[in-house]
Amino acid sequence: MDSRINITILSDLNYENLLAEILIDGKFVGLVTNEPDKPVCFEISAGELKFSALELDLFQKALNLAEKELLQE
Repeated sequence: MDSRINITILSDLNYENLLAEILIDGKFVGLVTNEPDKPVCFEISAGELKFSALELDLFQKALNLAEKELLQE
C-alpha cells in the first residue's frame, strides 16, 4: 500500500452499509460507498474536496484500495 493513502472503513447514519473514507497526504478525498441496489460509487460531499489537482495514478490506486477493503476482497 502507498504510504500517502489512508483508507478507513466506517459506518455513517446516512448510509445503510459500511463505507470507505479516502485520505491522501492526510487530506480528505472522498468516500466509496456500497449501498443496496446501487453500484459501488465514489462520492464527494459539497465543499469537502481539499485538492485542486491530484496525480491520476495515485487517485486510481486509492479508489482501487478503498473498493477492495470495503468489499473485503
